[in-house]
Amino acid sequence: MTSRTISSNPGGGSIASVSALVAVFGVLALIIAGRTIDHAMGIQAMTFIVLVTAFLVGTGMWAGNLINRNPFDETRYEDTLVKFGVFASVFWGIAGLLVGVIIALQLTFPNIFYFPEFGWTNFGRLRPLHTSAVIFAFGGNVLLATSFYVVQRTCRTRIAGGMWPWFVFWGYQFFIVLAATGYLLG
Repeated sequence: MTSRTISSNPGGGSIASVSALVAVFGVLALIIAGRTIDHAMGIQAMTFIVLVTAFLVGTGMWAGNLINRNPFDETRYEDTLVKFGVFASVFWGIAGLLVGVIIALQLTFPNIFYFPEFGWTNFGRLRPLHTSAVIFAFGGNVLLATSFYVVQRTCRTRIAGGMWPWFVFWGYQFFIVLAATGYLLG
């Protein structure tokens, strides 16, 4: 087996290209936030800007600590991505089931669990949030993590793309958060 040397650009440019694409999305969200007349759309755009900023700061801090190691070493499987997918599945599963318990209690004890001053806690707003959280957030993350695991094992190689699979994972999480806040703002 030949030995590989660590390149000076461990991500093969994928870190920069993913960050640039996310930054473009952030600028577009900033334009939308500044030009919208709909209050809910402005909140969604600002939520997206916060998520983009967190992604860019996190990526910058992570990439700054890469000194002489290659996180995209093709001799190893990308198990960290699978672990993040499992964690996200558990997190969204607990969140979805918790909302399900809340709406079940609202149906069982409507006098206790009705809060007229908090419109977003009504059954009509929480039921689609529960359904989407369980089906798309929990189920989607399970399928995503399983796919990342199975593809690497059946092909006997690391998942291709460097930073792009992480973009898929975090992009999915972004849109879960945006969908959840959209239900509550609706």
